[in-house]
Amino acid sequence: MDKHSRKLKPKAARTHQSHADARKRIAKKSEKQSRWRSWLLSTLAWSILLGSSGVIIAFGWISILFIMNPEQVSWLNEYLPEEAKIPVSKKDIPKTLAEIELSLKKQNRIVGESLALDAAVNQKNNQKSQKPNLFLLPIFQKRNNCQSDCQELVELRVYQRSKEMEFQLQSETHYHLVTQLAISGLTKSFVEAPVGKNILESENQDKNSKLPFTQITAFNDSQLSPGFWFYLKGEHKQEDTAIVYGQIIHYNPLLRSLQQMLSWKNTNGQLPKWQQVTGSNTKELLIDQTLDVEPYFQVYQVKEGKLVKNSVLLEPITLKSVFEDFGYQKSLLLARNGLWTPAHAWLTSLQKQRKQPFSDAVKAQIDFIHLHSQFTKIQADKNWASPSQQVLTDLIDGRWEQALQVLTTSTNNGQEISNLLKSDRGRLWNRSTVALRLNPARRAALAWAYLILTVQRGEERANSWLQGQPNISDDTILYLQDLLAKLNGKVTSDHQSQIIGRLQKITGAMQFSGMTPTGERSLNSKSPPLDYQRRGYNHY
Repeated sequence: MDKHSRKLKPKAARTHQSHADARKRIAKKSEKQSRWRSWLLSTLAWSILLGSSGVIIAFGWISILFIMNPEQVSWLNEYLPEEAKIPVSKKDIPKTLAEIELSLKKQNRIVGESLALDAAVNQKNNQKSQKPNLFLLPIFQKRNNCQSDCQELVELRVYQRSKEMEFQLQSETHYHLVTQLAISGLTKSFVEAPVGKNILESENQDKNSKLPFTQITAFNDSQLSPGFWFYLKGEHKQEDTAIVYGQIIHYNPLLRSLQQMLSWKNTNGQLPKWQQVTGSNTKELLIDQTLDVEPYFQVYQVKEGKLVKNSVLLEPITLKSVFEDFGYQKSLLLARNGLWTPAHAWLTSLQKQRKQPFSDAVKAQIDFIHLHSQFTKIQADKNWASPSQQVLTDLIDGRWEQALQVLTTSTNNGQEISNLLKSDRGRLWNRSTVALRLNPARRAALAWAYLILTVQRGEERANSWLQGQPNISDDTILYLQDLLAKLNGKVTSDHQSQIIGRLQKITGAMQFSGMTPTGERSLNSKSPPLDYQRRGYNHY
């Protein structure tokens, strides 16, 4: 028995050991499961926390966008019920070019060729492979009962490439509307008014008769600033005269606005251009309204607007007086009456004599006068085949003696020159009488004034006017009689005695009447100061 019991003890020990190992294995397994469960719970908790934070941030950002810029969250309308949709104007939603064209087509509008406003694209000559970030889109519509140029410009729009992530990720480029400007044309009365007549388009009452614009062109000049400049153009025929008219348009990228700057017209077909007229850093806008050999330029300087920050305006250079000075005032008087070359010579002389330089405004006036003077000089320097044309260009430039030389040396051309004087509507008369006002001793200017008055109003009226001129001597009377005879193509002794008999010699200095040949007073008849000739201005 004892031997048998001793044999059972190792087996019991092994049984106890196996149970202990099993418990250890179970404990280890339970510990691993507990750790895994704990990790899962922690991960789930963090995921829920981070997900909730992301949702909160997303909703917060969407709320900010909804307040600041509702159209940026307009995509939510696809998931919202009808009563909860975000109110966004359709025109504020970015569109593709195809969508823009389709929308305009439904309104019977025609899309014109777009003009790139993006600086990078412009520098590369508007390469077609590059899509502009910013462009101007002209919009036309067809005119009724039209045979030519049947598309009229009715609107200008500026579009910019959308920067919203929703549209940038799409294959087609989307654009949103920046600004737009309605175009209505110019009134017929403004277009047909004579050049130089002060009719403002804004004050015109003839609003029903509008002449349309048919073209828009960009000024391709890299030196123009600020913004972008365009001109609109239309054509109109008045009897046998073809008139070109238009408007200047400016796009201000700082104000994101389109503005009509001014209206223009001419009969010589010249288009507006930017030219360096003055000594300023920027070019000036030049509108050429020259009629044949008579210069008429309008020059505008780009100035900063005073009422609105970052705005610009076009300020014309005028002949309004800026300060009180005898020489300066009389120079402006010469220029206002078309004697550009004498006016410029006088101002240049004054500028050299002054200790202090002229102001920028006066310097601009000098450059403006010089621009006209250059034109009249070029015309007068030409060798014209027609004597009357040579006389005309000489008189316009203030070359009184040269014009008389043409008259006295031209044989059988008196009638042609007489017809020229007879057709004058004041431009030659005003020049000659202004020259007499500033220098009464200028006998050549006196002669042309007398001849103009004679052919237009008759010898009796001319002789009456001549009596009012200072220091008319017998030699002057004979001189004028000889010129009149050459103009008429004959010389008779009866005519000589007739003109002398009709004149009374004036011993005192008298003022000229300052009347136009048609009897209208055009000039102030005050005599110039006596120091005029003392200062050496006796050659005008």
